[in-house]
This record gives sequence, C-alpha cells and structure tokens, in this order.
Amino acid sequence: MPNFDQWFDKLYMENAPRMVKLAAYLLGDRQVAEELVHEAFLILLYKRDRLADHPNLPGWLSQTLKNLVADELKSARRRLELPLNEAADAGGEDTYEPPLEALLPPGLTPKEREILVLYYEKQLSYEEIAARLNITVINCRTRLFRARARYKQLKNNDMKMTRMF
Repeated sequence: MPNFDQWFDKLYMENAPRMVKLAAYLLGDRQVAEELVHEAFLILLYKRDRLADHPNLPGWLSQTLKNLVADELKSARRRLELPLNEAADAGGEDTYEPPLEALLPPGLTPKEREILVLYYEKQLSYEEIAARLNITVINCRTRLFRARARYKQLKNNDMKMTRMF
C-alpha cells in the first residue's frame, strides 16, 4: 500500500456512515454505534498487514461490526441482571419506577400494549412471548415491530401537539 493514509481515509469515508446507520439500528443507540464502528476500523488497523490483499474489505468491516454489535448486545443483557444481594446493598434510595403500562400512550391497542410490556418490561425473548401468546415467532416479531412503530407515531403526534401550545 503505497499511500496508506489516503487508502484508509477513503475506506473510512465510504463505509463508516453506512456502518454507523446499521449499528445504530441494531443497538438503538447512535453513540455506542459510532464507538463500535471506530473499534471495527481499529481492528482493521491492527490487522492491516494480513488484510492488505483482502478481496472485500467493506464486507470484512461489516462482518467485524456485526460481531462487535452481537458482543455489545450480550454484555448489555448481562448488565441488566443485578443479583439481589447487590440490590440490597444499594442503599435506601427510592428506586420506584411506574410500570411500563402506565407510561404507554393511550392510543395503543391492548395487544400492542401487551407485547411491548412482555418484551421491554418482562424482558422475554421472542420465543417466550410467542409461546405465551400462542403465536408464531415470526408473528411475534411482526407484532412487536408494528407496536413500536405505533408507539413512535403516537409519541411524535403528542410532541407535535405539545409544540402547538
């Protein structure tokens, strides 16, 4: 690679925006997505000698990013689990949070509310939700996708109404 800096800059400029968009979609957090994209490019820098003749570097970067996202999602799930003895040591501060059901906008249907609560509050997997609701996993994913979209639509409408006043 005669001019490594130009090669790397071009590779970064052509691929980073798409990679950030993908990771942000998968994670729901743009800041973490940007960090993971930077980490993927750092890995490329560390392995540049072995990857100099790679036939598909954008594909390699995408796969590396997908692996980093999967690792982040696994570690995020572990962070959600707090053993009871650690929770007891947390002190006497008030940690009450209203149930998710109370925070959902009123325009959602009962089915939309139910699937959002099962997924976000109860933290059940698609398979567990499907079994509980006696539906297929594909149907579960579709219902959750539509419930999220409806929630966003209702929240956006609520925000527009708030701005009017």
